[in-house]
Amino acid sequence: MADELSTQFKSLYDDWGKAIAGRDWDWLERHFAEDFLGTAQPWPTLSVNRQQMLELDRKIENMDVRWLSVTAQRFGDAVLASGVVQYHNEAFTAGATIGEGMPTGDQLSSFVNGKNVLYIGAWRHNGSLWQIYDHHMIGIVNGLEP
Repeated sequence: MADELSTQFKSLYDDWGKAIAGRDWDWLERHFAEDFLGTAQPWPTLSVNRQQMLELDRKIENMDVRWLSVTAQRFGDAVLASGVVQYHNEAFTAGATIGEGMPTGDQLSSFVNGKNVLYIGAWRHNGSLWQIYDHHMIGIVNGLEP
């Protein structure tokens, strides 16, 4: 059974996926910190700031995912969360790109679709809500049961 903090952050990650699927860009604007940084393995050149991540999420046309688990732990003012998301189907607009030297939307989708993917993230509370400021795709996780 998950602890209260982990349950709260699983809900945040579920809401993130719902915001993309429902095209609720205001949710993303509110929950991405100004100093946001995102990376993804196996692409060492993939590094996005807040604006690039917002633009990337806006290029997703279909987002069908399920968070299998999220574990959160508080460290002072920061909360570190790790979680595994099961990608049923993520699809970007045709020709979607992030930037030079980074994978295309099609490459991202083909890497994750049908797989379970591990993420870690760092969150802080801004006085009214939680904002993510570090978000990292660690890679594919094999052997997990949904």
